[in-house]
Parts: sequence; C-alpha cells; structure tokens
Amino acid sequence: MKPFKILHYKNNSNIAKTAKIYPFSIVTNTFIDDYSYISYSCTINNCNIGKFCSIAKGVKIGLGKHPINFISTSPLFYSPNNPLRKVLTKELKFIDNMSVTIGNDVWIGANVIILDGVNIGNGAIIGANSVVTKNIEPFSIVGGVPGKEIRKRFSEDIIKAIESSKWWDMPFLFFRNEKVKSIFSKVIDEDSILSLLEKIKEFKKA
Repeated sequence: MKPFKILHYKNNSNIAKTAKIYPFSIVTNTFIDDYSYISYSCTINNCNIGKFCSIAKGVKIGLGKHPINFISTSPLFYSPNNPLRKVLTKELKFIDNMSVTIGNDVWIGANVIILDGVNIGNGAIIGANSVVTKNIEPFSIVGGVPGKEIRKRFSEDIIKAIESSKWWDMPFLFFRNEKVKSIFSKVIDEDSILSLLEKIKEFKKA
C-alpha cells in the first residue's frame, strides 16, 4: 500500500519549475518565479512573486477585503459572485480583490499577513507575525502590526548598486562560479558589490 501524501493545492497559477511549494499550502491566481519557495500551510491568492523569495510557514497573502464605508460589509450587497449563493446585485459594486506584487529576493517571516494591493520591493524582509497594510520600499526591514519600517538593510549607495545589478536575472550557471559564490556567502560591502558588478559584466561578454 502506497503512503498517503498531502500535496499543496494550485489553481489558475503559473509556477516556475525551479520554484517549490511545500505541502498544505493553497496557491490561487498566482505567478511564482524561479528559485522562490512557499513553506507549509500558506494561503496565497492573486499574487506575483519574483525570484529567490523565501516565504515562511503560515503566510497569508491576498485574502480579499470588504467595504468599511458601506452600510454593510457583506459581499451579498456588493458582489454578484459571493459565497452565499444569493444575488442582490448584478454588478460588482466594490473591488474586493487586488493583486499583490512581491519583488525579488524577499524574505517573509512566519505567519505574516499581507493585505490586498500591496507592493513589496526587492530585497525586503518582513518580520514574523507582521501585518503589512501598505507598500514596502526595497531592502527595508519591516515588522509589527501594522508593519512599519525598522531600518534599511544597507546604505543607499549599496541598495542602488544591487538594484542596478539585477543579479536575480542571471542564469543559474553564473552562480556556480566560485568567485561569485564567495561574494554571496559573506557580509556585503562596497568591494563585494563592485566585484559582483564586474563578474556580471564578464559573464555577459563571454
């Protein structure tokens, strides 16, 4: 008898072959790019996720929203396609689902909630149990309820250099180079950024 295996659930989504989704996660209407992973028990809807992203256990993204300035918050009154199987309106009166965009190399901690319509910049880090209600700038460290910027990961000069390098778009063969691996396996500084930019130029010329 074969062992029973619990898999993730994917619906209307485009998942890169090099990406990984762990069991018990539900992913709908979502694009996940190369070398990103979704850990256990996540719920992700209507989201675009870049490359090299790390999404921890229990993260919830794009769960939908309700109007707060209508008489009622129930979708029965604003959506013809609601879960209650009754129709009081033939037209959608409130946009209750907006896409979320997550950049490249983003780390999202356990049990984070990201609300609809939020954009998260490249290299951002979101601390565990945070609730993200607004856009996050690239390479920001964010935490809390609601999520607020704690600090930037690097200086503005280093951030600009990393953004301009777009290293995440390099083919995997590039990262097999021993000198490139050494750049990624130590604390960053201006010299390592310059070395990375030089290695990218060399690779593209070859």
